[in-house]
Amino acid sequence: MKHAIKYILTVVCVALTIAAGAQGKASKKTAIQHITGEPFVYYYATVEGLPFYMGGWLMGSVTMKSGETYDGLQLRYDCFKDDLIYQNSLTNSVIIIDKNSISQFTLTHLGDGRIETFKPIVNKNLKEQNGRYFAIILEDSLSVIKKYEATEEQYSNVNMTEKKTGIFAHKESRYTWDGNELKSVPRFRRMLLRQYPQHKEDLRKFFFHNHIRMKNDDDVKLLYQEINRLVRK
Repeated sequence: MKHAIKYILTVVCVALTIAAGAQGKASKKTAIQHITGEPFVYYYATVEGLPFYMGGWLMGSVTMKSGETYDGLQLRYDCFKDDLIYQNSLTNSVIIIDKNSISQFTLTHLGDGRIETFKPIVNKNLKEQNGRYFAIILEDSLSVIKKYEATEEQYSNVNMTEKKTGIFAHKESRYTWDGNELKSVPRFRRMLLRQYPQHKEDLRKFFFHNHIRMKNDDDVKLLYQEINRLVRK
């Protein structure tokens, strides 16, 4: 009898655990539907190429200003219109997430699995075309951020066969951000040294010992970590 009661209790506990897990998953799915925005409208049919960062859909996460973070989402970052697009497989809908509701989002690179974090940067000193989503390279007193952009370059002669009027050109630009002013990261060492004459020798040594390349994000991050340290001394 004791063994029978023990077996029944075990079965009941397992059932309750499974039900609780299923309820948790259902709650998360319902919550994800609370990510709102306007429907995404296909607009690039007459332009060759795609306006999206890395082309296709990427796995990522979105953190809302209200505090919730949703993982495992299918996302696209539209570099032309500076929009984050979300595909909700539960509702078969594709929406542009309301920019004012996002505190940050991440995208996972195809292939190497590297995760890149993006944050909206809005400031009265920034023009509309300079604001919004930036990839974060370094967060510090003087941060380093990257802007991905797509621009439409018009064809001089319309290709009537393909019915394309232009092509999307992609570029990326690095900036420093101190919370007030956005400045381009110098492309060459000598240009950067001119910005910090008081730390010129220290930075020269740092360049030499660390083999800093200004085109490499990891090197630029390391460099500005040192600049922040020197400025705080």
